[in-house]
Amino acid sequence: SAHHHPPARTFNVVLITVDTLRADLGFAGYPRPVSPNIDALAARSIVYEHAYAMASFTPKALGPMLIGRYSSEIHRDYAHYTNFAPANVFLAERIQDGGGRTAGAASHRYFGWKKGWDQGLDLWDTSSIPPNSVDNDPTITSETLTNVAIGILSSKRAADIPLRAGEPAVTEARSGPAKDHFFAWVHYLDPHLPYVFHEGAPSFASMPGPGIPRARAPYDAEVWFTDQQIGRLLQHISEQPWAQDTAVILTADHGEAFGEHGHWGHGRELWEPLVHVPLLVFVPGVEPRRIQAKRSHIDIVPTVLELMGLPADPDLHGKSLLDDVRRAPQDAEERDVYIDMPDGPFNELRRAVVTGPSPGIKLIEFGGSRYELYDLRFDPNETKNIASSDPTQLQAAKEAMARIRASLKEIPATK
Repeated sequence: SAHHHPPARTFNVVLITVDTLRADLGFAGYPRPVSPNIDALAARSIVYEHAYAMASFTPKALGPMLIGRYSSEIHRDYAHYTNFAPANVFLAERIQDGGGRTAGAASHRYFGWKKGWDQGLDLWDTSSIPPNSVDNDPTITSETLTNVAIGILSSKRAADIPLRAGEPAVTEARSGPAKDHFFAWVHYLDPHLPYVFHEGAPSFASMPGPGIPRARAPYDAEVWFTDQQIGRLLQHISEQPWAQDTAVILTADHGEAFGEHGHWGHGRELWEPLVHVPLLVFVPGVEPRRIQAKRSHIDIVPTVLELMGLPADPDLHGKSLLDDVRRAPQDAEERDVYIDMPDGPFNELRRAVVTGPSPGIKLIEFGGSRYELYDLRFDPNETKNIASSDPTQLQAAKEAMARIRASLKEIPATK
């Protein structure tokens, strides 16, 4: 059908993920100037107004996003810092199999352990992880990470990437549909706790803004600093000979709460501030637009495969976001969003489904038979639980969740 034609041209893909980045940035109406560079990217991108993470903390959100499966379908152990078994097929492996080159860089110590993140990456650079780093390490890493990413992306020809700065090009011949293309993934960490001071950051605490909690000012400074570094990376990309053949996807692994529902931080619940994330897809030659239809990170793998000219995998749940380019924004297909957070050493099981016309009705399952239901159109802040007052909607949402779960191949974590 007309739907499944690959785009007329194919692209390199740079995937930028930012830890703990809320959806309410400047381009989404936040009044403080926290994200000028991301806002500039948004102005030339497909902007998803209602995009969702896979869960509310990194191992259960980012791993599944890069595998293209829900957390409870992934070969994994029970540890908080999940071990991903070799049986999982990461996006980078699919690209490698299609002949493309792959590189990644991250700066949290979790990514330096042998946990499976490097599966399929020709180059996996963890040199920006601070030496002897601890959990909640206060070291600022975005600048070093950006230098690493610029080093990787400094080849004259896309086909020579990944390169370490100063190393000769990898010469082995690649074959396959993506042979002249590369995929690079960069994961920024700084907006994650602990919030540290940044020289030159605007004085966010002195900026008014109705309803902005005082505790958010240091976080805003972290976002501002990370945005400066992302701006430096985007500037570098724009100056490369392969820039016009390179798509950029920017998103977050999850958000952060500042007192909503009496909740601070992230990783235990599925409230909107924790799972509603920014999602920008920049494709050269594609008109910028805003998509109101809700979407999930389950679509990232199919999107990258299509951008790189690789075949879709009918066994994946997600669909390429390029479908949204082939029709008018208001005609975007409605899809249910499923959020799947199996229990772990520091979190209880949580599941959610967002169903019906966007922004949708959101059902949260708190394990067992406890449910809460919110109508996001009239109640975007989830203040009024209508589970008991609207049994019809509750039933419809439960059925939507059951339908999705019936299509999964859930497997238990190994203890």
